[in-house]
Amino acid sequence: MKASTKRTGNGKATSGGSTQGAPARDDEHRNDHIATAAYFKAEARGFLPGQDLDDWLAAEAEFAARRNP
Repeated sequence: MKASTKRTGNGKATSGGSTQGAPARDDEHRNDHIATAAYFKAEARGFLPGQDLDDWLAAEAEFAARRNP
């Protein structure tokens, strides 16, 4: 059975029905949510410097806990 291909606007062929882009979209969605939560954590503490990694890691842990109860 032959796989279907599509031509994009730049002339490159892509295979139809591929889910290769799905993990990238999931990662983007995940990172958007984590970044937003980390921002609100930083805002709540007055954007004091030096805790941005802690904010990100806490937001990441909360996101993982919501996704895997």
